[in-house]
Amino acid sequence: MVHLMFLMKRKPGLSRQECQRHWRGIHAPLAQRIPGIRRYVQSHVFSAQEEEPPYDGVAEIWVDDEPAATAIFQTQEYREGAYVDEPNFVDVKQVVRLRTEDHVMLAGAPIGKDERLIKRLSFLKRKSGMSKEEFFRYWREAHGPIALKLPGLRRYVQCHTLPAMYTSGEPVFDGAAQIWFADLRVMQEMLESKEYVEETRPDGAKFIAPAGIVTLIAEENRVVWPE
Repeated sequence: MVHLMFLMKRKPGLSRQECQRHWRGIHAPLAQRIPGIRRYVQSHVFSAQEEEPPYDGVAEIWVDDEPAATAIFQTQEYREGAYVDEPNFVDVKQVVRLRTEDHVMLAGAPIGKDERLIKRLSFLKRKSGMSKEEFFRYWREAHGPIALKLPGLRRYVQCHTLPAMYTSGEPVFDGAAQIWFADLRVMQEMLESKEYVEETRPDGAKFIAPAGIVTLIAEENRVVWPE
């Protein structure tokens, strides 16, 4: 299955709340009509960090394969619905698009459609001189097991950018790490833990560029979510 990710910044003149209200209340029903979507999640970013987040949300769509990833954007339902609506709340020139494959490091208990959880998304770029193959291998086989030691993880998924994205140039990110927590307190305890401070964070320097990480804190609106 292919996991599409769209990092979005709100349209100039809109507050984050206005943007996310439109995205949830008006845009989501339009996206639900698009055939071929297996899952659709809106990750709504909020200001749990000190600085203004660089993005206001991440749209996430799962489809069967790469041909399906192209086909959904050629459907009448998309062209006459969601596509027309996007400029009403999104700065479309700033959207970052990724096609990825999920590697589930920790499945955890099934997540219910309306379950409230905190999600930490870290978008990664490999360090200079490292091939994408080396990056993916180290991330999954070396860093992944270290991250699994972190306390409080509900679910942990590595989303690796697909090879096809490299054929027309270098993508903005090589992938995204997604970790779910019960709440902000549990997430903060993880960030202050010995496992994170002394092991996981230092290990990131072995494969992530010094300025090659963007972290967002979000809550999910699960629009298409088969139980």
